[in-house]
Amino acid sequence: MNLLSSKYNIKNVGKAIYPVLILLLSIVAINCSNDIDENTEFITIGTFNIAWLGDGINDNNPRVDNDYKIIAEVISNSYADIIGLEEIENEAALGKLTKYLDNFSFFVGNESGEQNPAILFRNNIHLTQLRYVHELEVEPNKTKPGILFEVRKGNFDWLMMVVHFKSTSRYDSTDELQDLSRQLRRKQAAALSLWVDSVLNTSNEKDIIIVGDFNDYPGRKSEATLTNLVENKNIEFLTNDMKSCKYDYLYSIDHIIISQSVKERYLSNSVRMYNFFDALTEADAEKVSDHCPVFATFNISIKDND
Repeated sequence: MNLLSSKYNIKNVGKAIYPVLILLLSIVAINCSNDIDENTEFITIGTFNIAWLGDGINDNNPRVDNDYKIIAEVISNSYADIIGLEEIENEAALGKLTKYLDNFSFFVGNESGEQNPAILFRNNIHLTQLRYVHELEVEPNKTKPGILFEVRKGNFDWLMMVVHFKSTSRYDSTDELQDLSRQLRRKQAAALSLWVDSVLNTSNEKDIIIVGDFNDYPGRKSEATLTNLVENKNIEFLTNDMKSCKYDYLYSIDHIIISQSVKERYLSNSVRMYNFFDALTEADAEKVSDHCPVFATFNISIKDND
């Protein structure tokens, strides 16, 4: 039995709920009526922080096999094609998840302790890991590098980076530590903005997609940390107004950023959050993550522009 097929909630950043639901239902209908691996018109790209996904050995967030199966069903029911992941311990951890997913491959970083960025992608997608983006590691042992990939499907090829910015958490127990975490996140945002500009100014590649956990939201007014990215005219947050799934009075900190040339491929109003908290028991949902996956859909049939 599909644990998530009965109901789910999609959070919308469009202007109206009804048109988006119609759009998403049409996307699902397309995917259900055809083999999703053979879809030649669209690709769905996302990000998902799976909260300390471990390998079963002394895990910070212990899980049993059924928990991995439920996480796999969350991913399967999202109809995602390629997903940046955060907080993955190692290859063994992701292997425990992908045994419940057909026709997927993955890459896991190994430079960030027990909380590595990773990427999960369908086998019909051509992906090459280019490098760790150490420019984002603005302070060793406190910040994580991004991971950069070259990706292609259909007529669309692009650079895709998975990031996990410095958090401000309960471990920042003093005002000084909280301020330091914000300073580090500002430095990461500035470094990422400079990286984007450098790529666009010095290479022929104009298509960039950045996904991940930014530990802040672009609309913050007080003590903002993502300002350099928000003010960079070369890129845009698709997730600018998205709310958190677990705490709907807060804004989401999981984001999809695109360069301006990718915008022509973006399927209007397709950015969404899969709220599995509405589909699972509280106990099961807590074992999935305290984040919900975020996705957007893009046209890959348009002629490549670079």
